[in-house]
Amino acid sequence: MKKRWYDLDVTVSKAVSMLEKADEVIQVHCADFIIDRLKDIDFDINMSLDDQYNYIMRRWYDKNVKVSHAMEYLKNSPIEIRKQLALEIIEYLK
Repeated sequence: MKKRWYDLDVTVSKAVSMLEKADEVIQVHCADFIIDRLKDIDFDINMSLDDQYNYIMRRWYDKNVKVSHAMEYLKNSPIEIRKQLALEIIEYLK
């Protein structure tokens, strides 16, 4: 069975799971945090964020454009930064 990108690291998986269960207002707040932290870091996004949202929405985080964009940023961020952000998200959501 193919693992989801966030299941490859236990810390990131826990953060995403907690975020999925959070109220949408909290999800958007965390999305703002993720985008703010990653906006100045140079890394490759596989598709433009506009293109990303032009397909059938199957994932829980596709219900909100900002949350979807933040998850795409997180997915494509360097591993060390992704893990650090996951720890900060977990701490915030506790």
